[in-house]
Amino acid sequence: MMFFESIKLAFKSIWSHKARAILTMLGIIIGVSSVVLIMSLGEGIKKEVKDVILDFGSDYIYIIPGNIESMTAMSGSTDMTSASLSGNMSNPMSFVSSDIFKKEDVDEIKKIDGVQIVTPMSIVTGYLKLDDKIVSPMIMGVEPDIAKVFEGFDADSGRFIDQKDMDDKSHVIIISRAYADELFGKDNDAIGKKITLINQDKENEYEIIGITKKPETSSMFSAEMDTLALIPYTTAKNDYYDGKDQFFRLGAKAYEGQDIKMISQKIKDNLATRHEEKDYSVLTPEDMMGMLDNIMTLLTTFISAIAAISLVVGGVGIMNIMLVSVTERTREIGLRKAVGATNGVILLQFLIEAIILSVLGGLISLLFVQIGIEVIKHYTSLTPVITWQAVSMSLGVCIGIGLIFGLAPAIQASRKDPIDALRYE
Repeated sequence: MMFFESIKLAFKSIWSHKARAILTMLGIIIGVSSVVLIMSLGEGIKKEVKDVILDFGSDYIYIIPGNIESMTAMSGSTDMTSASLSGNMSNPMSFVSSDIFKKEDVDEIKKIDGVQIVTPMSIVTGYLKLDDKIVSPMIMGVEPDIAKVFEGFDADSGRFIDQKDMDDKSHVIIISRAYADELFGKDNDAIGKKITLINQDKENEYEIIGITKKPETSSMFSAEMDTLALIPYTTAKNDYYDGKDQFFRLGAKAYEGQDIKMISQKIKDNLATRHEEKDYSVLTPEDMMGMLDNIMTLLTTFISAIAAISLVVGGVGIMNIMLVSVTERTREIGLRKAVGATNGVILLQFLIEAIILSVLGGLISLLFVQIGIEVIKHYTSLTPVITWQAVSMSLGVCIGIGLIFGLAPAIQASRKDPIDALRYE
Protein backbone atom coordinates (compact mmCIF):
# COMPACT_ATOMS: atom_id res chain seq x y z
CA MET A 1 0.00 0.00 0.00
CA MET A 2 2.82 2.36 0.91
CA PHE A 3 4.48 1.61 -2.45
CA PHE A 4 1.43 2.71 -4.46
CA GLU A 5 1.03 5.77 -2.27
CA SER A 6 4.66 6.68 -3.06
CA ILE A 7 3.95 6.35 -6.80
CA LYS A 8 0.89 8.60 -6.42
CA LEU A 9 2.90 11.25 -4.55
CA ALA A 10 5.69 11.04 -7.17
CA PHE A 11 3.28 11.76 -10.03
CA LYS A 12 1.75 14.60 -8.03
CA SER A 13 5.19 16.15 -7.47
CA ILE A 14 6.14 15.78 -11.16
CA TRP A 15 2.82 17.27 -12.30
CA SER A 16 3.22 20.27 -10.04
CA HIS A 17 6.53 21.08 -11.77
CA LYS A 18 5.70 20.09 -15.38
CA ALA A 19 8.13 22.40 -17.19
CA ARG A 20 11.02 21.42 -14.91
CA ALA A 21 10.18 17.73 -15.33
CA ILE A 22 10.18 17.98 -19.14
CA LEU A 23 13.54 19.76 -19.16
CA THR A 24 14.90 17.14 -16.75
CA MET A 25 13.74 14.32 -19.04
CA LEU A 26 15.22 15.95 -22.15
CA GLY A 27 18.59 14.20 -21.87
CA ILE A 28 16.88 10.83 -21.43
CA ILE A 29 14.55 11.50 -24.37
CA ILE A 30 17.43 12.44 -26.69
CA GLY A 31 19.63 9.55 -25.55
CA VAL A 32 17.03 6.78 -25.74
CA SER A 33 15.60 8.12 -29.02
CA SER A 34 19.06 8.14 -30.59
CA VAL A 35 20.02 4.65 -29.43
CA VAL A 36 16.71 2.98 -30.33
CA LEU A 37 16.55 4.72 -33.73
CA ILE A 38 20.12 3.66 -34.55
CA MET A 39 19.33 0.08 -33.52
CA SER A 40 16.15 0.17 -35.64
CA LEU A 41 18.11 1.45 -38.65
CA GLY A 42 20.68 -1.31 -38.16
CA GLU A 43 17.94 -3.97 -38.03
CA GLY A 44 16.26 -2.50 -41.10
CA ILE A 45 19.49 -2.47 -43.10
CA LYS A 46 20.26 -6.07 -42.09
CA LYS A 47 16.79 -7.21 -43.12
CA GLU A 48 16.94 -5.47 -46.48
CA VAL A 49 20.40 -6.78 -47.36
CA LYS A 50 19.40 -10.30 -46.31
CA ASP A 51 16.34 -10.07 -48.56
CA VAL A 52 18.58 -9.03 -51.46
CA ILE A 53 20.99 -11.92 -50.79
CA LEU A 54 18.10 -14.38 -50.69
CA ASP A 55 16.74 -12.90 -53.93
CA PHE A 56 19.81 -14.36 -55.64
CA GLY A 57 18.98 -17.84 -54.34
CA SER A 58 20.23 -20.10 -51.55
CA ASP A 59 22.44 -22.63 -53.34
CA TYR A 60 25.02 -20.39 -54.99
CA ILE A 61 28.64 -19.78 -54.03
CA TYR A 62 30.32 -16.43 -54.60
CA ILE A 63 34.09 -16.50 -55.25
CA ILE A 64 35.80 -13.12 -55.05
CA PRO A 65 39.39 -11.81 -54.96
CA GLY A 66 40.71 -10.62 -51.62
CA ASN A 67 40.80 -12.30 -48.22
CA ILE A 68 37.67 -11.14 -46.42
CA GLU A 69 38.42 -13.36 -43.42
CA SER A 70 41.68 -11.54 -42.69
CA MET A 71 40.05 -8.14 -43.13
CA THR A 72 37.17 -8.94 -40.77
CA ALA A 73 39.62 -10.46 -38.29
CA MET A 74 41.70 -7.29 -38.41
CA SER A 75 38.64 -5.17 -37.60
CA GLY A 76 38.79 -6.57 -34.08
CA SER A 77 42.58 -6.42 -33.75
CA THR A 78 44.61 -3.59 -32.28
CA ASP A 79 47.97 -4.77 -33.62
CA MET A 80 47.63 -3.62 -37.23
CA THR A 81 51.38 -3.28 -37.81
CA SER A 82 52.41 -6.78 -36.74
CA ALA A 83 49.56 -8.31 -38.74
CA SER A 84 50.64 -6.40 -41.82
CA LEU A 85 54.27 -7.42 -41.41
CA SER A 86 53.37 -11.06 -40.91
CA GLY A 87 51.44 -11.05 -44.18
CA ASN A 88 48.10 -11.87 -42.57
CA MET A 89 46.48 -8.64 -43.60
CA SER A 90 44.88 -8.66 -47.04
CA ASN A 91 45.55 -5.81 -49.44
CA PRO A 92 42.24 -3.91 -49.84
CA MET A 93 43.01 -3.37 -53.54
CA SER A 94 42.84 -7.13 -54.07
CA PHE A 95 39.05 -6.97 -53.67
CA VAL A 96 38.76 -5.12 -56.99
CA SER A 97 41.47 -7.08 -58.76
CA SER A 98 40.67 -8.86 -62.02
CA ASP A 99 43.90 -10.84 -62.41
CA ILE A 100 43.83 -13.14 -59.37
CA PHE A 101 41.66 -15.87 -60.90
CA LYS A 102 42.78 -17.70 -64.03
CA LYS A 103 41.08 -19.90 -66.62
CA GLU A 104 42.62 -22.88 -64.84
CA ASP A 105 40.74 -21.97 -61.66
CA VAL A 106 37.42 -22.05 -63.50
CA ASP A 107 38.22 -25.35 -65.22
CA GLU A 108 39.39 -27.06 -62.02
CA ILE A 109 36.44 -25.89 -59.92
CA LYS A 110 34.09 -27.29 -62.56
CA LYS A 111 35.61 -30.73 -61.94
CA ILE A 112 34.74 -30.72 -58.23
CA ASP A 113 32.15 -33.34 -57.34
CA GLY A 114 28.88 -31.62 -56.47
CA VAL A 115 29.55 -28.42 -58.45
CA GLN A 116 26.98 -27.94 -61.21
CA ILE A 117 28.00 -24.59 -62.72
CA VAL A 118 30.96 -22.21 -62.55
CA THR A 119 30.67 -18.93 -64.42
CA PRO A 120 33.04 -15.94 -64.57
CA MET A 121 32.14 -12.25 -64.55
CA SER A 122 34.19 -9.35 -65.83
CA ILE A 123 33.77 -5.59 -65.47
CA VAL A 124 33.84 -3.17 -68.40
CA THR A 125 34.44 0.48 -67.56
CA GLY A 126 32.41 2.90 -69.61
CA TYR A 127 28.95 4.32 -70.11
CA LEU A 128 25.97 3.97 -72.44
CA LYS A 129 24.84 6.72 -74.78
CA LEU A 130 21.71 7.26 -76.85
CA ASP A 131 21.73 10.55 -78.77
CA ASP A 132 22.25 13.16 -76.03
CA LYS A 133 21.24 10.84 -73.18
CA ILE A 134 23.93 9.15 -71.05
CA VAL A 135 23.64 6.53 -68.30
CA SER A 136 26.48 4.97 -66.30
CA PRO A 137 25.61 1.41 -65.30
CA MET A 138 27.93 -1.25 -63.98
CA ILE A 139 28.68 -3.07 -67.23
CA MET A 140 29.46 -6.75 -66.72
CA GLY A 141 30.66 -9.40 -69.14
CA VAL A 142 28.78 -12.60 -68.29
CA GLU A 143 28.05 -16.08 -69.59
CA PRO A 144 24.53 -17.51 -70.13
CA ASP A 145 24.94 -19.72 -67.04
CA ILE A 146 24.93 -16.73 -64.71
CA ALA A 147 21.13 -16.68 -64.88
CA LYS A 148 21.14 -20.24 -63.52
CA VAL A 149 23.48 -19.36 -60.65
CA PHE A 150 22.01 -16.04 -59.50
CA GLU A 151 18.25 -15.82 -59.70
CA GLY A 152 18.43 -12.03 -59.85
CA PHE A 153 20.21 -12.17 -63.23
CA ASP A 154 17.38 -12.92 -65.62
CA ALA A 155 15.53 -11.26 -68.47
CA ASP A 156 12.06 -10.00 -67.62
CA SER A 157 11.35 -9.22 -71.28
CA GLY A 158 13.22 -10.07 -74.45
CA ARG A 159 15.82 -12.80 -74.01
CA PHE A 160 18.99 -13.51 -72.11
CA ILE A 161 22.50 -13.96 -73.54
CA ASP A 162 22.83 -17.38 -75.22
CA GLN A 163 25.69 -19.56 -76.42
CA LYS A 164 25.46 -18.21 -79.99
CA ASP A 165 26.08 -14.69 -78.66
CA MET A 166 29.14 -16.06 -76.87
CA ASP A 167 30.47 -17.90 -79.94
CA ASP A 168 29.90 -14.93 -82.26
CA LYS A 169 31.18 -12.36 -79.72
CA SER A 170 27.95 -10.52 -80.49
CA HIS A 171 27.41 -6.88 -79.66
CA VAL A 172 24.22 -7.48 -77.69
CA ILE A 173 23.33 -6.04 -74.32
CA ILE A 174 20.79 -6.44 -71.54
CA ILE A 175 19.87 -3.34 -69.56
CA SER A 176 17.65 -2.69 -66.55
CA ARG A 177 14.06 -1.49 -66.74
CA ALA A 178 15.10 1.77 -65.07
CA TYR A 179 17.67 2.53 -67.79
CA ALA A 180 15.30 1.42 -70.56
CA ASP A 181 12.67 3.87 -69.29
CA GLU A 182 15.26 6.64 -68.88
CA LEU A 183 16.68 6.24 -72.38
CA PHE A 184 13.62 5.30 -74.43
CA GLY A 185 10.68 6.39 -72.30
CA LYS A 186 8.23 4.26 -70.34
CA ASP A 187 5.88 3.83 -73.30
CA ASN A 188 8.54 2.67 -75.76
CA ASP A 189 9.84 -0.88 -76.15
CA ALA A 190 13.64 -0.88 -75.92
CA ILE A 191 14.04 -4.43 -77.26
CA GLY A 192 15.78 -4.41 -80.64
CA LYS A 193 16.95 -0.81 -80.31
CA LYS A 194 20.62 0.17 -80.64
CA ILE A 195 22.75 1.88 -78.03
CA THR A 196 26.42 2.93 -77.91
CA LEU A 197 28.86 1.65 -75.27
CA ILE A 198 31.74 4.10 -74.84
CA ASN A 199 34.90 2.77 -73.21
CA GLN A 200 37.75 5.32 -73.21
CA ASP A 201 38.54 5.73 -76.93
CA LYS A 202 36.37 2.79 -78.04
CA GLU A 203 32.78 3.16 -79.20
CA ASN A 204 30.75 0.06 -80.01
CA GLU A 205 27.10 -0.19 -80.93
CA TYR A 206 25.05 -2.81 -79.10
CA GLU A 207 21.59 -4.18 -79.73
CA ILE A 208 19.33 -4.39 -76.69
CA ILE A 209 18.04 -7.97 -76.49
CA GLY A 210 16.56 -8.02 -73.00
CA ILE A 211 15.47 -6.08 -69.93
CA THR A 212 16.64 -7.43 -66.56
CA LYS A 213 14.14 -8.78 -64.07
CA LYS A 214 13.29 -6.36 -61.26
CA PRO A 215 14.26 -7.56 -57.77
CA GLU A 216 11.40 -9.15 -55.82
CA THR A 217 12.21 -6.99 -52.80
CA SER A 218 12.18 -3.22 -53.01
CA SER A 219 14.87 -1.41 -51.07
CA MET A 220 17.84 0.90 -51.48
CA PHE A 221 20.05 -2.18 -51.82
CA SER A 222 17.96 -4.20 -54.27
CA ALA A 223 17.76 -1.01 -56.34
CA GLU A 224 21.44 -1.63 -57.16
CA MET A 225 20.22 -4.34 -59.56
CA ASP A 226 18.74 -1.52 -61.62
CA THR A 227 22.25 -0.19 -62.28
CA LEU A 228 23.48 -3.27 -64.17
CA ALA A 229 24.06 -3.81 -67.88
CA LEU A 230 25.15 -7.23 -69.19
CA ILE A 231 27.08 -8.15 -72.35
CA PRO A 232 28.54 -11.52 -73.45
CA TYR A 233 31.75 -12.40 -71.60
CA THR A 234 33.54 -13.26 -74.87
CA THR A 235 32.63 -9.83 -76.30
CA ALA A 236 34.05 -8.08 -73.25
CA LYS A 237 37.19 -10.23 -73.44
CA ASN A 238 37.69 -9.60 -77.16
CA ASP A 239 36.86 -5.88 -77.31
CA TYR A 240 38.12 -4.55 -73.98
CA TYR A 241 40.75 -6.97 -72.64
CA ASP A 242 42.75 -7.70 -75.79
CA GLY A 243 41.57 -11.31 -75.80
CA LYS A 244 42.79 -11.99 -72.25
CA ASP A 245 40.64 -13.48 -69.50
CA GLN A 246 39.73 -11.00 -66.77
CA PHE A 247 37.78 -12.62 -63.95
CA PHE A 248 36.41 -10.00 -61.58
CA ARG A 249 34.19 -12.52 -59.80
CA LEU A 250 33.25 -16.19 -60.12
CA GLY A 251 29.81 -17.60 -59.44
CA ALA A 252 29.23 -21.28 -58.71
CA LYS A 253 26.15 -23.39 -58.09
CA ALA A 254 25.90 -26.75 -56.37
CA TYR A 255 23.65 -29.57 -57.47
CA GLU A 256 20.31 -29.74 -55.68
CA GLY A 257 20.53 -31.58 -52.37
CA GLN A 258 24.25 -30.94 -51.93
CA ASP A 259 25.66 -29.54 -48.69
CA ILE A 260 26.51 -25.98 -49.74
CA LYS A 261 29.02 -25.55 -46.89
CA MET A 262 30.85 -28.75 -47.88
CA ILE A 263 31.02 -27.68 -51.55
CA SER A 264 32.30 -24.27 -50.43
CA GLN A 265 35.10 -25.94 -48.46
CA LYS A 266 36.02 -28.12 -51.45
CA ILE A 267 36.35 -25.00 -53.61
CA LYS A 268 38.57 -23.36 -50.98
CA ASP A 269 40.80 -26.44 -50.84
CA ASN A 270 40.94 -26.59 -54.64
CA LEU A 271 41.97 -22.93 -54.96
CA ALA A 272 44.59 -23.38 -52.23
CA THR A 273 46.51 -25.81 -54.45
CA ARG A 274 47.18 -23.05 -57.02
CA HIS A 275 47.32 -19.90 -54.85
CA GLU A 276 50.30 -19.58 -52.52
CA GLU A 277 48.60 -16.80 -50.57
CA LYS A 278 44.96 -16.82 -49.62
CA ASP A 279 44.07 -13.94 -51.96
CA TYR A 280 40.47 -15.05 -52.46
CA SER A 281 37.24 -15.57 -50.51
CA VAL A 282 34.61 -18.24 -51.05
CA LEU A 283 31.23 -17.17 -49.71
CA THR A 284 27.82 -18.81 -49.36
CA PRO A 285 24.62 -16.82 -48.67
CA GLU A 286 24.93 -17.91 -45.04
CA ASP A 287 28.51 -16.58 -44.88
CA MET A 288 27.46 -13.23 -46.33
CA MET A 289 24.56 -12.86 -43.91
CA GLY A 290 26.83 -13.81 -40.99
CA MET A 291 29.39 -11.19 -42.03
CA LEU A 292 26.62 -8.65 -42.43
CA ASP A 293 25.37 -9.39 -38.90
CA ASN A 294 28.87 -8.96 -37.47
CA ILE A 295 29.55 -5.69 -39.30
CA MET A 296 26.16 -4.14 -38.53
CA THR A 297 26.31 -5.21 -34.89
CA LEU A 298 29.77 -3.64 -34.56
CA LEU A 299 28.66 -0.38 -36.21
CA THR A 300 25.39 -0.20 -34.29
CA THR A 301 27.14 -0.84 -30.98
CA PHE A 302 29.80 1.78 -31.68
CA ILE A 303 27.33 4.50 -32.72
CA SER A 304 24.93 3.60 -29.91
CA ALA A 305 27.76 3.94 -27.39
CA ILE A 306 28.38 7.48 -28.62
CA ALA A 307 24.67 8.33 -28.49
CA ALA A 308 24.44 6.84 -24.99
CA ILE A 309 26.57 9.72 -23.66
CA SER A 310 23.40 11.81 -23.62
CA LEU A 311 21.86 9.19 -21.30
CA VAL A 312 24.57 9.94 -18.76
CA VAL A 313 23.89 13.66 -19.21
CA GLY A 314 20.20 12.96 -18.68
CA GLY A 315 20.98 10.96 -15.54
CA VAL A 316 23.03 13.82 -14.11
CA GLY A 317 20.14 16.15 -14.88
CA ILE A 318 17.76 13.91 -12.94
CA MET A 319 20.16 13.81 -9.99
CA ASN A 320 20.51 17.61 -9.95
CA ILE A 321 16.76 18.21 -10.08
CA MET A 322 16.11 15.60 -7.39
CA LEU A 323 18.69 17.29 -5.14
CA VAL A 324 16.85 20.59 -5.69
CA SER A 325 13.57 18.81 -4.94
CA VAL A 326 14.98 17.44 -1.69
CA THR A 327 15.98 20.96 -0.63
CA GLU A 328 12.60 22.43 -1.59
CA ARG A 329 10.71 19.72 0.31
CA THR A 330 12.83 19.71 3.47
CA ARG A 331 9.89 20.79 5.69
CA GLU A 332 7.70 18.12 4.04
CA ILE A 333 10.32 15.50 4.90
CA GLY A 334 10.39 16.77 8.52
CA LEU A 335 6.59 16.59 8.81
CA ARG A 336 6.46 13.07 7.39
CA LYS A 337 9.16 11.89 9.77
CA ALA A 338 7.36 13.59 12.68
CA VAL A 339 4.23 11.54 12.02
CA GLY A 340 6.16 8.27 11.80
CA ALA A 341 7.69 7.95 8.32
CA THR A 342 10.92 5.93 8.44
CA ASN A 343 14.15 6.63 6.59
CA GLY A 344 13.32 3.73 4.26
CA VAL A 345 9.93 5.23 3.35
CA ILE A 346 11.49 8.63 2.55
CA LEU A 347 14.26 6.97 0.51
CA LEU A 348 11.68 4.93 -1.43
CA GLN A 349 9.59 8.04 -2.10
CA PHE A 350 12.40 9.99 -3.75
CA LEU A 351 13.86 6.95 -5.51
CA ILE A 352 10.48 6.14 -7.10
CA GLU A 353 10.15 9.74 -8.24
CA ALA A 354 13.55 9.61 -9.96
CA ILE A 355 12.70 6.29 -11.65
CA ILE A 356 9.31 7.60 -12.84
CA LEU A 357 11.01 10.70 -14.32
CA SER A 358 13.46 8.49 -16.17
CA VAL A 359 10.87 5.95 -17.40
CA LEU A 360 8.51 8.74 -18.56
CA GLY A 361 11.42 10.16 -20.56
CA GLY A 362 11.97 6.70 -22.07
CA LEU A 363 8.31 6.30 -23.04
CA ILE A 364 8.20 9.76 -24.63
CA SER A 365 11.40 8.91 -26.53
CA LEU A 366 9.70 5.85 -28.09
CA LEU A 367 7.08 8.19 -29.52
CA PHE A 368 9.84 10.29 -31.10
CA VAL A 369 11.44 7.09 -32.43
CA GLN A 370 8.18 6.15 -34.19
CA ILE A 371 7.95 9.63 -35.70
CA GLY A 372 11.60 9.38 -36.80
CA ILE A 373 10.96 5.99 -38.43
CA GLU A 374 8.00 7.35 -40.40
CA VAL A 375 10.09 10.32 -41.59
CA ILE A 376 12.94 8.01 -42.69
CA LYS A 377 10.50 5.70 -44.51
CA HIS A 378 8.93 8.67 -46.27
CA TYR A 379 12.12 10.36 -47.46
CA THR A 380 14.40 7.34 -48.04
CA SER A 381 14.22 3.74 -49.26
CA LEU A 382 15.19 2.46 -45.81
CA THR A 383 12.67 0.75 -43.55
CA PRO A 384 13.89 0.81 -39.93
CA VAL A 385 12.72 -2.15 -37.83
CA ILE A 386 12.07 -1.48 -34.16
CA THR A 387 12.44 -4.64 -32.06
CA TRP A 388 11.09 -5.62 -28.66
CA GLN A 389 14.68 -6.13 -27.55
CA ALA A 390 15.43 -2.47 -28.29
CA VAL A 391 12.28 -1.31 -26.47
CA SER A 392 12.85 -3.51 -23.41
CA MET A 393 16.53 -2.53 -23.29
CA SER A 394 15.69 1.18 -23.44
CA LEU A 395 13.14 0.91 -20.63
CA GLY A 396 15.59 -1.18 -18.59
CA VAL A 397 18.25 1.48 -19.08
CA CYS A 398 15.80 4.18 -17.97
CA ILE A 399 15.00 2.28 -14.78
CA GLY A 400 18.72 1.81 -14.17
CA ILE A 401 19.42 5.50 -14.68
CA GLY A 402 16.63 6.39 -12.27
CA LEU A 403 18.05 4.04 -9.66
CA ILE A 404 21.68 5.08 -10.05
CA PHE A 405 21.23 8.83 -10.33
CA GLY A 406 18.26 9.01 -7.97
CA LEU A 407 19.95 7.11 -5.17
CA ALA A 408 22.15 9.95 -3.87
CA PRO A 409 19.29 12.47 -3.53
CA ALA A 410 17.05 9.80 -1.98
CA ILE A 411 19.71 8.90 0.60
CA GLN A 412 20.24 12.59 1.39
CA ALA A 413 16.49 13.03 1.92
CA SER A 414 16.18 9.92 4.12
CA ARG A 415 19.04 11.04 6.42
CA LYS A 416 17.65 14.48 7.22
CA ASP A 417 17.09 15.10 10.91
CA PRO A 418 13.34 15.66 11.50
CA ILE A 419 13.89 18.54 13.99
CA ASP A 420 16.27 20.41 11.64
CA ALA A 421 13.93 19.69 8.71
CA LEU A 422 10.93 21.19 10.54
CA ARG A 423 12.95 24.33 11.39
CA TYR A 424 14.06 24.76 7.72
CA GLU A 425 12.75 27.92 6.08
